[in-house]
Amino acid sequence: MATMILPTLGFAQNWHEPARGTAERAQLMNAIRPVVEWQLGRPVEFVVRQLRASGDHAFAMLAPQRPGGGAIHVAATPMVRYFGEDASYFEEVGGLDVIAFLIREGDQWAVVDHSIGATDVWFAREPYCSAFPVVLHGYCPLK
Repeated sequence: MATMILPTLGFAQNWHEPARGTAERAQLMNAIRPVVEWQLGRPVEFVVRQLRASGDHAFAMLAPQRPGGGAIHVAATPMVRYFGEDASYFEEVGGLDVIAFLIREGDQWAVVDHSIGATDVWFAREPYCSAFPVVLHGYCPLK
C-alpha cells in the first residue's frame, strides 16, 4: 500500500523550500521584512517555520525576532503604540508569528497578503486556495 501512496505524494508537491543562503530565500525574506518592520519596529529577522515557493508564488510561516534571537516586546511595537492593536491579545495567543503570501514579478518579490499573530488557519480558504494552490498543498481541501 505504501508504494501506491508515495508516488502520489511526490507528484502532488510541486513546491520547494528555498535553501538557507540562496538568493531566492534572501529575496523572499527581504520582501517580507519591511512589511513586518512597519508593524513590529526595526530591526527584525525571521526563524523560518515553513517556506514554500513554486514559480512566481510563495507562502511563508515565520517567527519574527530581534537580531540574535532577541524577543520583540509587543507593547513597544508600532502596531500597539501607533496603530491601536491590543498588546494583551498577542501575549494571550502566544506570539507574533507571520504568515505571508508573495508573488514575483520579474526579479522582485512582493507581499500580497499577510498576518501577524493569527490564531486560525485563515489562509486555507478562498481566494488563497485558488490563487496559491501549489504552495498551499495540504492545507486546502481537495476539489
